[in-house]
Amino acid sequence: MDYPKIERDNIDFYSNSDVCNIGYYEGDLRDGRPYRLEVWSNHGLDTATIFISNIGLENKSEVDLVKYISGEGIIEIDDDRAEVTLIKDINENDFYSINLILNKYDEEINKLLVSLNDYDI
Repeated sequence: MDYPKIERDNIDFYSNSDVCNIGYYEGDLRDGRPYRLEVWSNHGLDTATIFISNIGLENKSEVDLVKYISGEGIIEIDDDRAEVTLIKDINENDFYSINLILNKYDEEINKLLVSLNDYDI
């Protein structure tokens, strides 16, 4: 099955002075579903946001979605509390936005396992 890849070219990663956008990574999950990871910092929290197509996952809970992405080599999840929202990209495709805290001040909560790319300026 072909899954859409989120389109983020229309996002301005530099205008919000409250958020420090750290970097991104793109890959594919074991089932071939593309994902995009974005890491950002705000008020002492470093957060990872993973965007995946919701096709075939429409009835999954937040807990189910975190289990779905765990073990994929993206984030070593020790604290599985997540904030999940449904969003549309510029092409009107539906995606889950899964937010997991990486660091809270100087304490590691979940460990990032991929190397980030810098945003193009």
